[in-house]
Amino acid sequence: MKTSITASNAAFGAKIKLRNSNKLISFWCLHLAYLSYGPYAANNKQVTKIEQILRGENPEARNGRQNNIEELLKVPEFAKAVKKADEIPLIVSGDLNTPSHLDWIEENKDIHGGWVVQWPATYILQTKTGLIDSFREIYPNPIKTPGITWSTINQFSGSEWDYTIPEPLDRIDYIFYKCKQLKPINTFIYAGNEKLQQIPNHSKNDYPSDHFALITDFSYDL
Repeated sequence: MKTSITASNAAFGAKIKLRNSNKLISFWCLHLAYLSYGPYAANNKQVTKIEQILRGENPEARNGRQNNIEELLKVPEFAKAVKKADEIPLIVSGDLNTPSHLDWIEENKDIHGGWVVQWPATYILQTKTGLIDSFREIYPNPIKTPGITWSTINQFSGSEWDYTIPEPLDRIDYIFYKCKQLKPINTFIYAGNEKLQQIPNHSKNDYPSDHFALITDFSYDL
């Protein structure tokens, strides 16, 4: 494995040599800003304008998720990986801490506080690079297959209210890809084999994360 730490605070990239082959995969892992989680604003009844929701994606006081993606696109190593994706397959995965623009559509706005939102982090990442969302490639209908990854144990929030307030659950973890020879053949979420207890009774769960894992199997024509 050849590693490459980038100039982006939200991304780490590596080139991985496939076993028994001279082929390489360019693999990038992202973790975007977690503050001002968009669905909280979307489900706040005092929010009346889309600009209020989107302000959390691109705040003036700090780097938000939109800033993270715009910064990533300027990283020379990443730009090169995008440009050469048909020669060296590119996979970009991670916790983006934002829903997808592919999911918050007119047909399901009733479960999203009444909003249709073009979430900028996923929209900019995909439209500027040509990266494909592997989960939505296989399951294009967000109503039939929402693919929720947040959260395994935070399905109710607010200790002050004895965890009786539903948490806005959403798909915020992704595996994107770009390469004509790379095809997703299966994708699913995973959280162990035992029933998970919710916060505050989660300490003995066999699965350690508050996110579901997202797994995508690819076929690659060598």
